[in-house]
Amino acid sequence: MKIVNLLYIAPLAMLSVFLKSCLTTEAPIYCIHSYNQTEDELYALYRWDCEYTEQYTKIVLSEDSSLYSSMKMSPDWAPNLWCFSEKPENFLKPTDTLTIFILDKDEYEGKTWSQLVDSAHFRQIYHLSGDDIRLIGTKIPYPPTEIMRNMDMVPSYEEAVR
Repeated sequence: MKIVNLLYIAPLAMLSVFLKSCLTTEAPIYCIHSYNQTEDELYALYRWDCEYTEQYTKIVLSEDSSLYSSMKMSPDWAPNLWCFSEKPENFLKPTDTLTIFILDKDEYEGKTWSQLVDSAHFRQIYHLSGDDIRLIGTKIPYPPTEIMRNMDMVPSYEEAVR
């Protein structure tokens, strides 16, 4: 008799756990990442200009009131640059732009944006459109990959991979 009771209770317990997890799930978050595929510690300065939910927004944040935000990029790590409540591929427009300046830790630390512009040696600068991000996916690599060959960057893809 006890075994029969267990056969009824086990599926009910599993169903209860499943239903509870369904009721408490939060809305998914979709993020665009920068991915450092080198062994060096780098920094990414970035600016996202996009039309999202029919409002044009310019993201202009940073600790020194400059035009760009910054993100530390440790080796083999992909920090979030920007997150959305829906898949970016569903709403990105060709005119949307993500600009990313990638530089060494030593070039970045202790400098303001104006000092960086005047003296820093950027490893790479990406000017990615909504179409570029759609093509790459949400994980933007450094150094650039073959799929990025025709995208707007300084130095060019050919110079960067030498």
